[in-house]
Amino acid sequence: MLYLKLLPILFFPVLFWMIPPPESLSAQTWHLVGIYLAMLCGLVLRPFTDAVIMLIILGFASLFIAPGPLFAGFGSPMVWFIISAFIICKAFVITGLGKRIAYLLLQRYGKNTLTLGYLMMVTDTVLAPATGSNMSRSGGITYPIFRNIAEALGSTPDKGSRRIGAYLTILMYVVSMGTSSLFLTGMATNSITVSLANEIMNVNLSWMVWFKAAILPAGLVLLAAPWLLYKLYAPELKSIDNVNDIAVQGLHELGPVKREEKLLMVFFVLGILGWMTGSLTGIPFIPVGLAFLACLLLFGVLNWNDVASEKSAWQTFVWYGAFYGCAVALSKGGFYVFLVDVIKNYLDLSQLSEISALGVLVFISLAVRYFFVSNSAFVVSFYPVLFTLGMTTQAHPMYIALSLAFSAGYGALLTHYGNGAGVFTFSSGYVPQKTFWLLGSAMVLVNVLVFFLIGIPYWKMIGIG
Repeated sequence: MLYLKLLPILFFPVLFWMIPPPESLSAQTWHLVGIYLAMLCGLVLRPFTDAVIMLIILGFASLFIAPGPLFAGFGSPMVWFIISAFIICKAFVITGLGKRIAYLLLQRYGKNTLTLGYLMMVTDTVLAPATGSNMSRSGGITYPIFRNIAEALGSTPDKGSRRIGAYLTILMYVVSMGTSSLFLTGMATNSITVSLANEIMNVNLSWMVWFKAAILPAGLVLLAAPWLLYKLYAPELKSIDNVNDIAVQGLHELGPVKREEKLLMVFFVLGILGWMTGSLTGIPFIPVGLAFLACLLLFGVLNWNDVASEKSAWQTFVWYGAFYGCAVALSKGGFYVFLVDVIKNYLDLSQLSEISALGVLVFISLAVRYFFVSNSAFVVSFYPVLFTLGMTTQAHPMYIALSLAFSAGYGALLTHYGNGAGVFTFSSGYVPQKTFWLLGSAMVLVNVLVFFLIGIPYWKMIGIG
């Protein structure tokens, strides 16, 4: 089985070495297309882990192609920003600040099941701007707290799942993807989308532009999600009596507020202010994120062992750095311009209205989601094609970037494997797969309607683009 998975990875580089390059492309760019497709096959077929297969491909490819373009992605500030987002998220887990915020909200406002749902949404929203790994945020901070509450109320996966646990579980996934869409720094995939949009369509999406574009449509969906799922998948338990005891016990276990928590809160606020005022200060969101991490290390909130032990960050660094470097080399080599000309011969969207063209692009992005088990892998491998296709339409490049950026978040709800947060919540066993998919699909439909009926007119009204 291993060798069968390796065959397509070997096939594409050999094929593109044998086929002469088109007149408009250099031989090196043409050969890089074969390497790019090999990387894509490696991410989809996964004969080894993502990082390992990338290192294997890079190692052999460097024998035939100048290493410079292959390894250029590892020097990209965007790649390092993604690493910093993962590690900053870990700081909320290590210090206990994330749990403390959740317990304090719970103690003050946890009255009934619907309120509990809104508390989950608020907790994840508060943490989202500075926790770029939504799986770590939701799976490592928010969901464990609320699952503990469900179990304390007699709702476990095996007994009484519909009492409250199932509702909180599916809501967690919906909320996680909602907060991921609300902030550019809410999910690592967002940074990948921004970098590709800039590279291919020359669209500059700053943190504040993203937030202004998302605040109304994504905010509406977030506000509606607890109530909608409360109606679609009603919990049996409506009122809660002992939630205050649970919060008090959780705060007691955390103990007094530690020095590291106070420092993290200060840097958290400064980081958000830095991202919000980037257009005034001239400091882009990437340096702000890197400085955020630097402060955590300088003041001892995190140490090198904390940084080195964040395996998911370094795995992402390896596979995304390799893929991004190759994508940038293809862009500079003119491949995407060449691809535009080829696509126009088979799929002509130039005569469609802007809304129709955006609808087709979003529909394609959603339709192929069933074939991808990684949100980031989906974006980094498929969005160059969609952005290239979008360049043949009458749609504004900024609206193409925003529409596809947000669909990357809510589109993950179609399956339980579309994002790490989905894998984590589904694996808890509270919600059957069929129900998980049906409710997720319903929320995708809600998102599409809100973004197209409210979001795009709102972007035009406030002058985005």
